[in-house]
Amino acid sequence: MPWVNFMKIKIAYFGRDTDFLNNTGEGIQRYGYELYNNLKENKNLDINVLSSKTVYSYVKDSFLNDFGKYDLIHITNFRLLSPKRRSKSVLLITAHDFQPILYPEFSYNPNNSSINEKLWFILVKVGLKRELKVADYLICNSTQTKDEAIKLGFDSKKVFITNLGIDNRFRKPIKNNKNKRNFTVGYLGAMRKRKNLEFAIKAANIIKNQNINFYIWGKKEHEYEFIRSIAKNKNIKFKGFAPEEKIVSIYDSFDAFVFPSYHEGQGLPILEAQSRELPVIIYKYGKIPKEIRKYCFEAESPEHMAQIIEDLKENGYNEKLSKKATEYARSFTGEKCARETLEVYKKVLK
Repeated sequence: MPWVNFMKIKIAYFGRDTDFLNNTGEGIQRYGYELYNNLKENKNLDINVLSSKTVYSYVKDSFLNDFGKYDLIHITNFRLLSPKRRSKSVLLITAHDFQPILYPEFSYNPNNSSINEKLWFILVKVGLKRELKVADYLICNSTQTKDEAIKLGFDSKKVFITNLGIDNRFRKPIKNNKNKRNFTVGYLGAMRKRKNLEFAIKAANIIKNQNINFYIWGKKEHEYEFIRSIAKNKNIKFKGFAPEEKIVSIYDSFDAFVFPSYHEGQGLPILEAQSRELPVIIYKYGKIPKEIRKYCFEAESPEHMAQIIEDLKENGYNEKLSKKATEYARSFTGEKCARETLEVYKKVLK
């Protein structure tokens, strides 16, 4: 199909209702929200969001909806079911990572995981494998995810990269009202085995300086009880779920950010923290895309992470490095992601 300015391309964004909300605290949902809101006014596109609120309606929509009237179906998040096509419409799927297939050891702790968690892991693996079979094209959120898709057999000529972007909240001015005496190290994210939060807690346990605090923000899920049980430093505080409207101010309350994940499809919290001028410490051997880890401090061990934190407390964050990291992080925008996605639409519909 030629791409011409006077022809409106009919696109269906297909998924659950939560896939296009910006208040869930989940980066993938914000991606769907930002993508739709940045493209919905484009005069060449006629975008319909087909979102289901229940499992029943989702299954019904997958098999009974008339997708034949669309030129392109874009699934922005992982699906157990893809829509049944009755036409030559193009099926484009955004792949955020293939960790459950390639690195299942990062998925859950077999000693403290429920049957539901293990069952969900199995379903996710099945769904991701199905994505590779049914998709005409893939959008990957990083070079690493693209390499994973190709490793699993997907045609490299049908894979595109569009990095997720931080939204405009993270580019607003920073108010410097931090306590000069105390130094706060923060984590904000999920409490799952893949996030390797145990690494950061062990680093915190090593540090004896009582002016260094550790604030852990996240829902009480998966590894929460285990993480609490190994937290021996009294300066470690578990702050609970981070409300979406407070996320920027939470980042701004930190002096350093730790994100020791074993595996990230992209690693949006790294960019969010850096956009707020924070030094970010990751696990050196974690699988973080090269374009995201570019300005991170890389800790080889909990002892090494503790040393980096103490050095930052003592000597501060190098101003030149801070400026480079902040400018780089802020170059990843929702608008840029939408522009690059539009270019993908043009290529796959030719």
